[in-house]
Amino acid sequence: MTSLWAQLEPLLARVGKPARYIGCELGTVDAHHGPGVVSWLLLYPDTYEIGLPNQGLQILYEILNERPGVAAERSYAPWVDLEAEMRSAGLPLFSVDSHRPASDFDLLAFNLSAELTYTNLLNCVDLAGVPVRASQRRPHDPLVIAGGHCTYNPEPIADYLDVVVLGDGEEVVSEISEVVRDWKADGRGSRDEVLRRLAGVEGVYVPSLYHVTYDGPRIVSIEPTVPEAPERVSKRTIADLAEWPYPRRQLVPVTEVVHDRLNVEVFRGCTRGCRFCQAGMITRPVRERPAEQVRTMVSEGLRRTGYDEVALTSLSTADFSGIDHVVRDIVDDPTNCGQVSVSLPSLRRRLHRRCRSADTEGPAHRAHVRARGGHVAHAPGHQQADPRR
Repeated sequence: MTSLWAQLEPLLARVGKPARYIGCELGTVDAHHGPGVVSWLLLYPDTYEIGLPNQGLQILYEILNERPGVAAERSYAPWVDLEAEMRSAGLPLFSVDSHRPASDFDLLAFNLSAELTYTNLLNCVDLAGVPVRASQRRPHDPLVIAGGHCTYNPEPIADYLDVVVLGDGEEVVSEISEVVRDWKADGRGSRDEVLRRLAGVEGVYVPSLYHVTYDGPRIVSIEPTVPEAPERVSKRTIADLAEWPYPRRQLVPVTEVVHDRLNVEVFRGCTRGCRFCQAGMITRPVRERPAEQVRTMVSEGLRRTGYDEVALTSLSTADFSGIDHVVRDIVDDPTNCGQVSVSLPSLRRRLHRRCRSADTEGPAHRAHVRARGGHVAHAPGHQQADPRR
């Protein structure tokens, strides 16, 4: 693989926010590439400011780079000014870690968090110099993979994806890496060969191995066309969140991004059952991270990153067991010098009083928190409607 930095650097003087494209964040990994290494390019199909804080991408970035024989780097959708410069100069999409061409990687793995990024996905594949339609790709082209909430309905973009992953990615990415490594060791034969192998991995859907029947816009049936493809693809679910204390080394950006703070996932899933909430339905069951592990991840993360704010993330943070004590311990931790703010996103209005008890246990404690400089920020979520509707 060859770095494109020499061609990219002159273009950065002509675009806004060039820091988006230079990499060098605290927490990055120096991935080692080689003939026997399976290389992943993890892509968030939106700008750097939106994509870098994404926890899913950061978790997989760490997990993959911890495995021997696997290398993972990151990329984000360039803003329109740099894209125009890249197309004019004939420069393809690149990784922000080592500025290698995207087409040199074995897998281009997209995180699809919202349907609005579908067109960005297609644009990134085209910018990488890879055929946009899966049927037109050759054996030496990267495999285009997608995961995330939107992949539970993959058919709108099935013609453009080689592989779709349903559910949690912590375990399945290693299994996919093993399949691709064996395929490369066997001489990297046809794409159909590796796709058939990947179809045998639990949680993996290979669109080209199924026949979909439509009645107008409605799907009537989806039938496998090869024996390796299962009739029903089950989502992957990690059973114990405590076994996956990631990210251990959250990336610290070199420019301003959204959610520019330490983020610690306290649990995954939701029991509320609000019918309008897609995430609450597809991330079940609820799996809590042990409170002591949360405290450790917060203290270690703050020490390593230098942040003075931490967000305890989930779909409904107030439902976390012992949230009162966890928040109080974070604010009162002497190693934080009383200068740490705690953000509690996705709260329901009726639970504010309970959460406020973490930083408002009587007037004395309120004064104590204010005097030390720490505070708790409450961010109401959108789940205010009757969950039965």
